[in-house]
Amino acid sequence: MRREPEMDLGVLRRDGRTDPFFDGAAAGRLVVRRCDACDRWLAPDAGDCPGCGGSDLAWAEASGEAALVSWTVLHGRPADDGAVPPPVCLALVELAEGPWLHTRLVGADPAGLREGLPLRAVFEHPAEGESYVLFRPAAP
Repeated sequence: MRREPEMDLGVLRRDGRTDPFFDGAAAGRLVVRRCDACDRWLAPDAGDCPGCGGSDLAWAEASGEAALVSWTVLHGRPADDGAVPPPVCLALVELAEGPWLHTRLVGADPAGLREGLPLRAVFEHPAEGESYVLFRPAAP
């Protein structure tokens, strides 16, 4: 099995506003905001609805399906021993429900990335800090 490149995000900590998002990630579920007034789906950090201006936002489980919008590939510097770390792919994805999220792609060949590539949420559960969501190409 191919090991994914390491990327140190630091230790993620809750800030109180997004507890349901991190609770969902710990349980392997993608939870985002949804406006009760107009049924618009929003990013986890949304404070109010840009559609209707409402502030009555609920937390709802998203499908975990997404499409690739944009990406960048980071190439690491060779180590002193000459070993070159594998590239890391950072991405902007559009959830099937509509909101866009910044994330990291795993299991993706940078040469095969394209706009609209179907993706699926996967979750990282570090030993310290909060669990978080990543995305990988969806199985064909």
